[in-house]
Amino acid sequence: MNPIKNWLFSLSSTTFNVVIALVFFLITARITSPAFFGKVAIIQLLEVISSSVLYFVPGQIVMREVAYLHARKEVDKKVVEKFLSIPFLALPFLLTLLLFPNYVRLAVPYLFLYVASNVESQEMMGMDMFKETTISGYAFLTIRWGISLIAVLEKNIYLFLAIWIAGSVISNAYNLAAISRKMKSLIKPSFDFSFLFRHFKESLSLYLSNSTSFLSSQGDRVTTSYLLGSYYLGLYQFSALVAGVPYMFISSISGSLLSASSFYKALGKEEVVISSISFKFIALLTFVVAIASFPLAKFLIPILFPEYVKSVNVLTLLILVMTLPTPVGLLTNFIIAFKRSLRPFLYLTLITASTVLLTSFLLIPRLGIMGGAISQLISSLISSSFILYYATSTKVFLPTLKEFVVLLMLPSLGLFEYFADPLWLDVIVLLIVLTLFKVFRVISRDEARIMNSFLPKWLKFLEYVVVKISS
Repeated sequence: MNPIKNWLFSLSSTTFNVVIALVFFLITARITSPAFFGKVAIIQLLEVISSSVLYFVPGQIVMREVAYLHARKEVDKKVVEKFLSIPFLALPFLLTLLLFPNYVRLAVPYLFLYVASNVESQEMMGMDMFKETTISGYAFLTIRWGISLIAVLEKNIYLFLAIWIAGSVISNAYNLAAISRKMKSLIKPSFDFSFLFRHFKESLSLYLSNSTSFLSSQGDRVTTSYLLGSYYLGLYQFSALVAGVPYMFISSISGSLLSASSFYKALGKEEVVISSISFKFIALLTFVVAIASFPLAKFLIPILFPEYVKSVNVLTLLILVMTLPTPVGLLTNFIIAFKRSLRPFLYLTLITASTVLLTSFLLIPRLGIMGGAISQLISSLISSSFILYYATSTKVFLPTLKEFVVLLMLPSLGLFEYFADPLWLDVIVLLIVLTLFKVFRVISRDEARIMNSFLPKWLKFLEYVVVKISS
């Protein structure tokens, strides 16, 4: 299993998502009001709730278990089919949305298919089927952001949802066909409640953590909607979505990271070596993406989205909050892959959720949508500190001076970019970052060789860069 090749598959899908979504948002922002954008935001909030609350066996566990079996060449059709029954457990809860008026009712079939597609994707990535997952993603995204522009032009939210449902049907059909081909047999959901309950019980802490994480990740938006209305929710959601683009580029490695670390752990590779190399690679990637994102946001938003220019300061702060903590946040993948206790994450999520709700209610009435961004900043600081502490205490990640240098560089870059950075200095800042990697010998020659061994042929030119900054 090649984590870099698999990440590139995920990255291509993410890039396509960003480009086609940019076209969608550009057109939507120009021909509709923030109120229509707010309705789209509500559908997306329902997506987040469904994937957090109704995913009774968390996707990380599904991927990990399938990856372990794949490493041992023991993937069983029955196991795959049992995991496929997870969405049906969510159906009774989704039906409660029928009590709501208007377009929310139409979201029920879409949300069911959304959960089903997530389960299928996790299984496919666990079986090293990243290419097939990417193809499915392309098909769905084309319909989600491309074909749905017809509904935007008509300003019809019902047609909008109907198009999303059609895209989900096509994506799910392809996923099931791909898995059936991999298993060399037609697959279908198989209900085994004792199997699901065993995995649910094992991952209960992670499930509860994912469920309550909605409040920590989306609580500021819910509070904005409640206190300020759909117009300001549209402004804030727009800022959050655009700010999430750099994070999407980096975090697209999460799936390949979890599946690969589970795969190589099952083969007996050293845990600390896996986590250390991955952390350094992701940190380097984060620096490059963050340095490029700040000036692009400040320059392009006033040109492409003039109606949202009043939220540029919020946008830049959210970029900082979402992007720079990513190397630390992705350490969670190793904690899951190496089968450490997940109970502390429940406590973390309860703390961050409470923090977001409290600070949002305190700050948003006084500072507007900037209060929501500051709330997320406080939550991110708490979350990153906790994850770093827990990863080191469980010996999943053992930082040396090299890793501490990187950890210090992350917040330093954020402060500089937000408060002091002229746009023309970013190339120099990137050179300084690469120089610091070289001076402090962050990446060793052995680690460089391991990284380069995973590079596909068409990226072999990057070997020169990796070797140059290694020592």
